[in-house]
Amino acid sequence: METFRGEAYVISRTPLTESSFVVTLFTRDWGIIKAVAKGARRLKSPFRGTLEPFNRVAVLVARKEHSSLGQIRSSDLVDGALDLYESWPRAAALAAMQEVLQRGLPEGSQEEDTFRLVATAIQNMREGVSPFLVWLYFGVWFLRLHGVMPSPDRCVGCGADPRPLLYEAGHAGWLCDSCRGDSKGQGQPVGPKAERMLRQILKLPINGLPPESGRGQAAWELRSMVYLALAAFLGRPLATRQALENAYGDDARSD
Repeated sequence: METFRGEAYVISRTPLTESSFVVTLFTRDWGIIKAVAKGARRLKSPFRGTLEPFNRVAVLVARKEHSSLGQIRSSDLVDGALDLYESWPRAAALAAMQEVLQRGLPEGSQEEDTFRLVATAIQNMREGVSPFLVWLYFGVWFLRLHGVMPSPDRCVGCGADPRPLLYEAGHAGWLCDSCRGDSKGQGQPVGPKAERMLRQILKLPINGLPPESGRGQAAWELRSMVYLALAAFLGRPLATRQALENAYGDDARSD
């Protein structure tokens, strides 16, 4: 019998029986773990109120050897996220983050840097940073941490200066004019303003970025690049993309 004790973010939960959930947890030390929360659907369950999306909890999980599904023995709330869902834009950004984590992280693989990224995103969203900027920052850095967002200084084909920038998902990076060949027009162009924004995201903390960075044409170009790269990384487009873009409203591309 293996035991896992530590902090985790609740990513999702799905009904298993009339009284139990299967919960997907993103732990600091063991990455993604799936475990049954027996009785969690009952009104008087000790888990009630703790196993909500993006709650940070201290959990004890027991798992039989060679089993992929554990059992949650205890779960104590460290930091709740219910208040973040009171705003539609924040809820849309969280849903997109949830999808990326659920589909993009393998089970049982330690992801310390990604855990810190989630903590940073939630903290800054709670402190009033635009959820659109938080999502953009999260998307760029998730890709960066997983090897599909190289520096925009080098073409992944030949090492030359890739500007004007074009992200090619099939090559997981930037291609210069000479290396684009048949790929030309199939990637996502990133103009000078969007390039400056990307470099700021890669260099500065979220709360150090200009507040307007989450909106406008440059942000739209970067989001389009992030969606393209994530679709290639995850194997299919984000199901939450349309809801997130709807949350941006009419000024999503206006400067």
